Amino acid sequence: MKKRRLGCLFSILLLPFFITIVVIIALFAGSDESCDVSGSTSGATVSTVVSDTDWTHEGSTAYNNAKLVFDSWVSKGLSGASASGIVGWVNSEGGFALVDRAEGHYGTDELTNGLSAGVIPSGGSGYSVGGGGIYQFTPYTKFAEAGDSKWLDVDAQNTFVAQAILSGDWNASMDLTGGNHSFQQMAQITDPQQATLVWQAYERGNTAYIDQSQKQADAQTAYDMFNGASYSYDDSKFSQAFGTSSSDSSSDSNYKVSAISTNNCSSSSSGGGTGAWSTDGGTVSYSAYNAWKRDDLPDDLKQYALDPESVGLGFKDSTGWNAIAYSGGQCTDFSASLMYALWEKDGEHVSMTLGNGQDIAKNWASRFLDKVSTTPTAGAVFSQTPASAGNEVGHTGVVSHVFANGDILVVEQNYADLSGENGGFGKYTWSYRYVPTSQYASGWTFYDPSNAGYSIVSNASSVE
Repeated sequence: MKKRRLGCLFSILLLPFFITIVVIIALFAGSDESCDVSGSTSGATVSTVVSDTDWTHEGSTAYNNAKLVFDSWVSKGLSGASASGIVGWVNSEGGFALVDRAEGHYGTDELTNGLSAGVIPSGGSGYSVGGGGIYQFTPYTKFAEAGDSKWLDVDAQNTFVAQAILSGDWNASMDLTGGNHSFQQMAQITDPQQATLVWQAYERGNTAYIDQSQKQADAQTAYDMFNGASYSYDDSKFSQAFGTSSSDSSSDSNYKVSAISTNNCSSSSSGGGTGAWSTDGGTVSYSAYNAWKRDDLPDDLKQYALDPESVGLGFKDSTGWNAIAYSGGQCTDFSASLMYALWEKDGEHVSMTLGNGQDIAKNWASRFLDKVSTTPTAGAVFSQTPASAGNEVGHTGVVSHVFANGDILVVEQNYADLSGENGGFGKYTWSYRYVPTSQYASGWTFYDPSNAGYSIVSNASSVE
């Protein structure tokens, strides 16, 4: 009985404690219900953020932005596969979580990563002003200034790209499929994994940093997710958006509808040779990062393109390469051999084979006790610094032509995979590149030996 009384007493003593616990639980339960917050608030918040930045999560911000890009291109007549190819490519550029992402900023909040909030992008190797947006426009200023709400307009970014392509910002020779597709041909592609590789003709990024398999996988994801198979190429929509139809398509792989005008009103200081290449002037519709293999040079550029064969250099053979600096397949080999063949004084030629790409213009100038210039002239050798060239030794080549607006066409070897041995194209070769004034304003120097009494040989001529 004593034990029983103790048990009852113990139960009575514990009763207030249990009542208190029940009340506390009830209070917390009531509080949770009124605030509509689950017990796993932290986990739910993280899950929501991840879902919102996941472009494959239907209904998320990233998904909606990706769909806007897809729909915009389909509305311009592109096939679902072609539009998916673009989506797949840009997913690993600026991505879709933040449509105004500043280059070098990888967070998810607008205030510290978005251009619309005034965040300034970081530059990269070879360029000081970084890019931004879905397509990572570089420099970002060509689309809008930092702090401009225009960065939040997905359709405005799509329209900007479409207008750029309309103006000739498309280099078919950079097509990663090797098919040299025009933009219109890409618009008709039915395989998203092929289409995304063709898009390099617009992007023209450094192939060393392009994960092709990832872009193809993302393109296929977009195609499946947005039901790309249900959208065929629409010729009437394409014609309305870009001013041409499939019946107008020609063999010119560099899709461009703008007219070409020529104004040969002033002479280059170097002079000499035949054809328009050595005379300043002319207007064409190209922009930065347009480059071509020798055999892919657009017709409208041929009159401005110095032909190394006209001064005796063989293509894919060593004939006329009389000033080899290294192996025959490097940029220095080409600039040394072309400058040797191009310039003469009293029938004599001069060579300069010393130095890396960054040193060549300076070494030429030093040979004649002269100084380099920041102003290009036709026939001048050029040097790029490592930062400008995006490597450790710089780059060199020869100026082929100076246009009326100051932009230049250069001829060179070992640029990307268009010529030379580094990209696997082969020794004793050359390619051409269009370089705007804004691109050579920093990190480029030039030199021609005209001040030392040398002149361009009379047989130096244009490609046509």
